[in-house]
Amino acid sequence: MVKRERGFTLLEVIVSLALFGVFLLIITQLTREMNGYERRLPINFMAHPQVGAVLARMRRDVSDATAPYYPDSYGTYTQSQKTLIVYSLQSTGNAVTIVWDFTKPGESHRLAYSVGSLTSDWVARGVPSSFIVSDFPIDGHPDSVRLQARDQKGILAIDQLFQPRPHS
Repeated sequence: MVKRERGFTLLEVIVSLALFGVFLLIITQLTREMNGYERRLPINFMAHPQVGAVLARMRRDVSDATAPYYPDSYGTYTQSQKTLIVYSLQSTGNAVTIVWDFTKPGESHRLAYSVGSLTSDWVARGVPSSFIVSDFPIDGHPDSVRLQARDQKGILAIDQLFQPRPHS
């Protein structure tokens, strides 16, 4: 009885190399894209996770906003370039008024009010020193919000657009 040595066929080797090449191409593209973001936006989100938390929470708040999206004032707060007031719906269906306060350099405050009483006070520290909130109307999305932040050197660090999603 003759024993055969088992091996790989040429087709199996070529397919394996092609798959490896595709994965390598994807990793290279993602790395190049990440480096491009690093050059454009000087915030290191890994070293400053609070910045990512501010953006994620604000995106969720604006996304869940319902009419009237942005009241002119709430309590002692008024809508300005350093303050964003959002009327939003919670996952429970209850309405909440959220005040984003960027008046203190290096800090972001998120205050949530339900039926006139403070239900949540969240603070992020170690964020860019200068935030600016502005209206950014887009055709078909008139209630968009633009959030920009500059670091201590005055370089643009964050430039994000947020839009409320339609509620049915």
